[in-house]
Amino acid sequence: MRMFNKWVLSLVLLAGGLSLMPVQALAQSPFALANIGQPIDNADARMTGRGGWGMAVHDSLNPGFMNVASLTALRHVAVKFTSYGEKIDSSDEYGSRQVHRSLLPDIRVGIPIIKGRLAFSTGIEVGRSFEYRTLQPMTWYAEEDTITGNKQFRREGTLWQIPTGLSLRLFGNLSVAGTVGMVNGTIRETTDNFFLQPSGFTGNPLYLANRKVREDEFTGTQTTLSIHFGSSNGLALGASWTPGHNLDVDRKISMGGLSARENSTWTFDIPETFKAGFQLKLTGRWRVGGDGIFQRYSEFGGNQQWASDTVDEYSASFGLERSVAFERHGGMSNLPLRFGVKYRRWGFLVGGQEVEEKVISMGTGFPFNRKMGMLDTSLSYSVIGDESKNGMESNVWRLTVSVTGLEKWW
Repeated sequence: MRMFNKWVLSLVLLAGGLSLMPVQALAQSPFALANIGQPIDNADARMTGRGGWGMAVHDSLNPGFMNVASLTALRHVAVKFTSYGEKIDSSDEYGSRQVHRSLLPDIRVGIPIIKGRLAFSTGIEVGRSFEYRTLQPMTWYAEEDTITGNKQFRREGTLWQIPTGLSLRLFGNLSVAGTVGMVNGTIRETTDNFFLQPSGFTGNPLYLANRKVREDEFTGTQTTLSIHFGSSNGLALGASWTPGHNLDVDRKISMGGLSARENSTWTFDIPETFKAGFQLKLTGRWRVGGDGIFQRYSEFGGNQQWASDTVDEYSASFGLERSVAFERHGGMSNLPLRFGVKYRRWGFLVGGQEVEEKVISMGTGFPFNRKMGMLDTSLSYSVIGDESKNGMESNVWRLTVSVTGLEKWW
């Protein structure tokens, strides 16, 4: 197999490099502290630019991996990298903060085993993130002493999977697919107490800093069945179902300052997920589409403390896209244009109230020579939560970049 051209390789390396760059702060919004963590938007830049929909995509030049049943359209080996950087302005009871971070949430590969009939796919997909840090001034009381200091809390980790699947076109424009995903992840929570000596004390130190570390390691298997009907030249429909599955949790707790260790195991019951979407060609190069996603997080099991704060999670996205044109010397009018909106209700309550996310986005893309891939980009703005209801709120600017490279298989 010959190598990707230099432009494709350079852009792939750039996308990967951006995800590894040091950032100003490695935290998300305060919502990452709650329950099952903050959901990660792993849609590629093409889908993000038009609101996030992609279940009905059927494109051999710029394939979508949201619904792997559509990969029967592949005629080349496809490699897709998605990376994004974001600026988050958050406010809560501790004040306001601004953080910047970058992430590589999705890497996918699709291979046409029998062109137009059978395809194989795999990759890495990040699902949820738990990353947040706080530093609070504290006061402790010990016998006759009043001790001041700081309490530092760090929550780090992601939940991700490796989905591997087969896509088969049964007949006509009807395709089906099945994937099996190995789910893994770790949440590490570290609490440090830093004590200052009581005022006027001149003797030897009485209070030592202590640390508590709790680490949860998740392992499990997730399966998804999906279906796609239609083509890019008319109406296309797509849907998928992910049955409920279990995540085995191995917890390790250790204390510094006071020597203690504790191990325990249990199981999380992750509820089923439904996804469905459509796209419809309008006039010329324009098409319209939308997706809906529903997950029964109200049936989440394994942690009774979360039961009263866990609700069903759902989202709806809608947008317009003008597809790319390949006429020679066509100028900027050949580029794709995308606009979209998205609404999501997260799967848990904060402050006893629902957490709502509202997004508006736009994007475009640039085709590679000989129709051998795309560089897509999108810019989105979202508002997460409401400080008057949830006690916290985040405003997020996000720049997403995806690189799709195509290579002849035989």
